[in-house]
Amino acid sequence: MVKKSLLFNKMTKFKKGSLKQGQFFSDQYLLKNQMSIDDIEEEINERNKEQELEEKLGEANQEVAKQGSKKKKITNTIMFAFNIIVVVAILTYQLTHSEVESFSNLIASGLFRPAYIFVLVIAFAFTIIIDAYRTSSLLFQSTKKRQFSLCYKMVALGRYWDGITPLSSGGEPFQIYYLSKHNVPAGATISVTLARYILFQLGWLSISIVATIYCNKFYGQANLVSIASFVGFMFNSIVLVGTWVLSRSKKLGKILVAKALKLLQKMHIVKNYEKQYEKVMTTVSSFQNTMTLYTKNIFWFLGLILSQIVQFVVQYTMPYIIYLLLGGTPDASIWLLMLMLSILIDLASSFIPLPGGTGMSEISFTIVFTNIFPNGTAFWGLLIWRFMTYYIILLQGIIVTIYDYVWGDKKFEWQKKKWDLQAESNQFKQNQVKKYNKRNKGKIKL
Repeated sequence: MVKKSLLFNKMTKFKKGSLKQGQFFSDQYLLKNQMSIDDIEEEINERNKEQELEEKLGEANQEVAKQGSKKKKITNTIMFAFNIIVVVAILTYQLTHSEVESFSNLIASGLFRPAYIFVLVIAFAFTIIIDAYRTSSLLFQSTKKRQFSLCYKMVALGRYWDGITPLSSGGEPFQIYYLSKHNVPAGATISVTLARYILFQLGWLSISIVATIYCNKFYGQANLVSIASFVGFMFNSIVLVGTWVLSRSKKLGKILVAKALKLLQKMHIVKNYEKQYEKVMTTVSSFQNTMTLYTKNIFWFLGLILSQIVQFVVQYTMPYIIYLLLGGTPDASIWLLMLMLSILIDLASSFIPLPGGTGMSEISFTIVFTNIFPNGTAFWGLLIWRFMTYYIILLQGIIVTIYDYVWGDKKFEWQKKKWDLQAESNQFKQNQVKKYNKRNKGKIKL
């Protein structure tokens, strides 16, 4: 216990967020509350965590509000219109500069196999369901509640916001906002969203390494896709490995972050050094806390990583299914090649600022798959592939948004009122029991 002011005087100024910056606990406060040094440090950490959570929720709400502003809506509309113009330009170029088999001829020749449309839909549904299940499993670890429908909508809307924002930057803030809006505790909201990001990056890095090694001959051709995919691979690797190193060594992390931000400040890329430093270190701290929380059951966590890899495999198998749809011959070696090349396409378009990697995705698909698809069908393959990997995600997000607006949000508000009434009823019962026990305290039963 704290009995002398010497112990108190050894306490330094508290971190930002613990009461007021620079404030001390008084001797009287310590003695009155019988607090030890460990108690004080624990209270400081709890208050700092609460402030970090509030700041993250505030940032997410600001980002969503920014996306919903009139100015941002106009910008997104312009970007989407430009997106369509780029796609139309690429498709027009293909129609005029390459041999394209008419769709009627494809059907008449029997090359078109409609049964594979059903396979494509199943593949897409599988990627959404396994993602929602993984999110539900993460949420259950934090809240002990299974909310699959909420997690499905979170995944669908997160993908939608990734699809309409440059560099897929809008998904995570919206997911944080969406979970907090639906009564998920702040700590669980942040940890689940960050854990999803970690699992995505670990799975993505794993298959990217395999694809990069497998396609080493393709890299020797030094074309647009090979160069862009290699840059994308290096960028994603640096982000994940860098965050991991920083989270494992705080001392080294602080030095590296400080030097990097000072360099960026000199280059006039970073304006507010202190604010950015605090933001980066908060992210690193959250990364570490999340990994500690979820890796307590290491086999469960590894299973989640495996499910992420399986999701990627199914997702990148879609070009092969489209190849079969348009008359291709089933072949395991072609499937493996198209799987790996599909990963390279996403690597190549991962750092393109346009939403959905527009432009680079279409160009990359044309370059790597024209000689694989049956003659004259690559154009139709591109159309179907782009719809199944991008436009259907936007369509799904719009449908979920409309559902929430028309029915889902109203249903949740009704459910919320029901929970509040149940809580009030339980509290009333507890109070009545306490009053009864108090009245009958000391009475002897005969």
